[in-house]
Amino acid sequence: MTTEVILLKPVAGLGTEGDKVAVKNGYARNYLLPQRIATLATLANVRQLDELKRRRSEREAAELGALREIADKIAKLTLSIPVQTGQGGKLFGAVTTHHIAEALAKENIVVEHRKVELKHPIHSLGMFDVEIKLHPEVTATLKFSVVSLNAPGTEEAAAAEAKPRGKRPPRAEGGEARKGARPEKAAPAGKAERSEKGEKKPKK
Repeated sequence: MTTEVILLKPVAGLGTEGDKVAVKNGYARNYLLPQRIATLATLANVRQLDELKRRRSEREAAELGALREIADKIAKLTLSIPVQTGQGGKLFGAVTTHHIAEALAKENIVVEHRKVELKHPIHSLGMFDVEIKLHPEVTATLKFSVVSLNAPGTEEAAAAEAKPRGKRPPRAEGGEARKGARPEKAAPAGKAERSEKGEKKPKK
């Protein structure tokens, strides 16, 4: 004998979520129902399932619309990702999906770095395109440039050059007294008088 059930989760070879299928009584009683993989296809459960499907469809449609708006914003952007470089514009390191996600976050667009479909890290300066998979049905193309932080002519390099450098204080001239030099001490008056009195006159 068989029992009609409504699948709550996909089951290989049987159906997917929301499908109404007929299975053997023992299979339903011993596995599908206890594991909450399915529920009995009663009239009340069928009605409840239809309501859940309707709500889910509305929610998914709203989410899809929001993701399409984000994709439009991304398509209109041209981001700049600054990096440190050495001689010949060689990058110190590489630009990865993390850098691209961080650059988007600065534009108030939050995207998981795993959704950035960058085939390999970028090791050079220049303009690039990358696809961002926001949803199985929504893909955005982002344009961005990798620029040098320390290349002449950039704002960052100009800011570094504009910083005042500390100057050493001028050295004292030869005739000027050095700071902190102690003045010579004068001999006590008493000692000077005694030394004068104590001098012996030469004998005639």
